[in-house]
Amino acid sequence: MSQSNSSVACPLLREFEPLTNLLARVPRRIQKGLLMGDVTWMCVDVTDHWIVIGTDVGLVYVYNQSRETVVHQLTSQVTYFLY
Repeated sequence: MSQSNSSVACPLLREFEPLTNLLARVPRRIQKGLLMGDVTWMCVDVTDHWIVIGTDVGLVYVYNQSRETVVHQLTSQVTYFLY
């Protein structure tokens, strides 16, 4: 009985540089009315060129890694003020 030992190479995930530009552009707190609240990252997706961050307050940030800018800030129908 022969078995084929086919394995798929899985790339290692590494951080080659600190993401301080990204962290500076995504707010840590929001204001809704008179109340302030913390923003929690709920999901992160990464490609070679983009980082997409979803938050618990209905905001999604699309970060362009080559330009080091947030190119889209998608919101739900609820309005938040970012600080």
